[in-house]
Amino acid sequence: MSSSEENISTSTSVIEKDKKHLGGRPGSLVWDYFTKGEKTGKGRYKATCDFCGTSWNRGEPIKLESHLANHCNTHGKLDQYVSVIELDQQKIKRIHLAWARAFAICGISWNIIENPFFIEALKETNLSYKPPTC
Repeated sequence: MSSSEENISTSTSVIEKDKKHLGGRPGSLVWDYFTKGEKTGKGRYKATCDFCGTSWNRGEPIKLESHLANHCNTHGKLDQYVSVIELDQQKIKRIHLAWARAFAICGISWNIIENPFFIEALKETNLSYKPPTC
């Protein structure tokens, strides 16, 4: 084996060794919505919500997810970027048909249409859309 082949073999084994030690749990996607500050413990960082500015001295992904789902009020900021337009009846019918197909084909319970979280999700996609009640 030539010295250049040995160097290639050695550098390849070093790269493979480095790849093996990159493991560990991947970071939570919730951090995409928070500014991560200095580390305060194993897997814990100071955190600030990008939407409402609430901050934590020791941000844990489960608490941050809970904040986004239950406590964060983004409506004020979203209203600044989204214009409310009136939808014509033809567009409303197409939206209703699309949702009816989605519910029927996916086997989604019709009761979900009255769930406040589902209604909020619909309104966030287009603030002027009013979902059907039946």
